[in-house]
Amino acid sequence: MRYLLIIMLFVLAACGSPAGDDSAEDSVASEATTSEEPSEEAEVTKETTEESETETNEDETKEPIPPEERVEIIKDERAGIIPERIEVPSIDVDASVKHLGLLDNGEMAVPESLHDTSWYEPGYKVGAPGNSVIAGHVDDTVNPGVFKQLHTLEPGDEVIVYGESGEQLTFEVYDKQLFDADEAPVEKIFGYSQRSLLNLITCEGPYDYDVGGTPNRWVVYTELVNSEES
Repeated sequence: MRYLLIIMLFVLAACGSPAGDDSAEDSVASEATTSEEPSEEAEVTKETTEESETETNEDETKEPIPPEERVEIIKDERAGIIPERIEVPSIDVDASVKHLGLLDNGEMAVPESLHDTSWYEPGYKVGAPGNSVIAGHVDDTVNPGVFKQLHTLEPGDEVIVYGESGEQLTFEVYDKQLFDADEAPVEKIFGYSQRSLLNLITCEGPYDYDVGGTPNRWVVYTELVNSEES
């Protein structure tokens, strides 16, 4: 506030003069002359306004962009579905899909029934960007499980998943790999991807009763190729 008052005092001092001083008339005359002659600032403002009006007129006369030259805006609509049933025609699989998470030991839970599969629910929805995972038993050492023949799938084979609202997603096998259970690439199997991937998992090898499992894992990699709504 102090600085503001000082500035105001200087302004007032410049505007006034003692009564009867001839310099006052000269000052008034000078102000009158100055007000009649356009300042450089006024000329610059006028030029700027004229340029702005010219640019506006030019914009109004521009032709619209032809449709073939316009950029297509592509939106990612892959929200994914909650799987309820899975079909793998080439190995005669038609099974329900349970929704399971992790066991206390950190392993992916699997269904109690040999004939059901399980979707890893904490992971990605089926059909969404990312690696969704569905697992199934290979056998119980005596009876065959739902994924007994999973290892026989080849690139091009189809996997069809049905959602709880009737959605139907078709995936296509593009690769398969056999891993040691302790060395499987978890990030590649369960992690994020810009592609909509579905990985099918089952066990392989002789059952080890001391460990309570088999030593290896088959992973069949599939990618979304078609989606339909009923």
